[in-house]
Amino acid sequence: MTISTEELQKNLKKYLESRITSGRHIKVSSPVRITSGWETDVYSFKSEYESDGKLSSDDLILRLYPGDGAEEKAAKEFNAMAQLHRVGFPVPEVYWLEIVKSSLGKPFVIMEKVNGQSMGDALNKSENTKKTMLRLFCRIFVDLHRLDVTPFVSNRVIVSDPSVYEINNPYGYLNKLLADFKRGMASLITDDRAFDLLKKIISWLEERKSSAPSRGLSLAHLDYHPYNILIGNDGTPFVIDWTNFDITDYRLDLAWTLLLCSTYGDPEMRDHILRTYERTAESKVVNIEYFEVIAATRRIGSIYLSLRNGAEKLGMLPETVETMRKQKGHIEAVIKVLSNRTGIALREFDMALKI
Repeated sequence: MTISTEELQKNLKKYLESRITSGRHIKVSSPVRITSGWETDVYSFKSEYESDGKLSSDDLILRLYPGDGAEEKAAKEFNAMAQLHRVGFPVPEVYWLEIVKSSLGKPFVIMEKVNGQSMGDALNKSENTKKTMLRLFCRIFVDLHRLDVTPFVSNRVIVSDPSVYEINNPYGYLNKLLADFKRGMASLITDDRAFDLLKKIISWLEERKSSAPSRGLSLAHLDYHPYNILIGNDGTPFVIDWTNFDITDYRLDLAWTLLLCSTYGDPEMRDHILRTYERTAESKVVNIEYFEVIAATRRIGSIYLSLRNGAEKLGMLPETVETMRKQKGHIEAVIKVLSNRTGIALREFDMALKI
């Protein structure tokens, strides 16, 4: 269901009137689409209302969730961010969640808007600023991975079935991950070359699983990059976009970040971030290369399944497929990471994907 900006504005006003009972004369500015990632539509808008004879206003963000599993995804992100906010981790405050019979046509979350700039933009200011921001980037990342997972695991909206995580099993997270990979592959019946190459990579991961035991699971953002960190006008950082939040080995979260930052931008960022993370954590990251294979497989696998089945089946926006097709350089760089780390010849993978 597609909704016009005018209808969105009208329905937002009606929704907020039902929620902000302490005020009246609510006025909602026309929502502005500020970004469209692979998985959500994001709008900014202003809400104005009168309370105790005074005019108040709030800058807000609306996140709309499309595709299959949108209800669970919206509820999980809302509850994860609420819990992160409660324990003092720097995230915007979330206010409202709506998943049943949404007046906006899709499940949605309304949250605090952070006025400022992205860390990605700040990184380009100067060399000194870049170094400062990189240290902050890794400090926040290490802090996330050191948070206590207990209150998150015990929340049944965030983790519906804690048993699937096998927290005391050093290979439980890998068993779950590889099972998810295989489940995705099993949804296809095909004899194309890309399918065969993906099966070969998953077998490679299975054979080397014993090299990657976990010493404990961590909270994971799984889309952590400088453009998902906002620096408020007062210099306070906020981490946004928790759609992929999970509980897993921290090295998978780190590997995903290394992959994104090196294949979209400067390849040297991989080593810069890894070294800074290790210095911040005061410990060596062991066997990160194995997790980089997992991250690259996850990326290529989601692209492959989207191209074959449609992005909506993976809970993404329909137009994501066209976005993927325009990112050939990124896809080729991810394939190169896979080939270099596994030794599997993947030269024809991009052709097999038909991008």
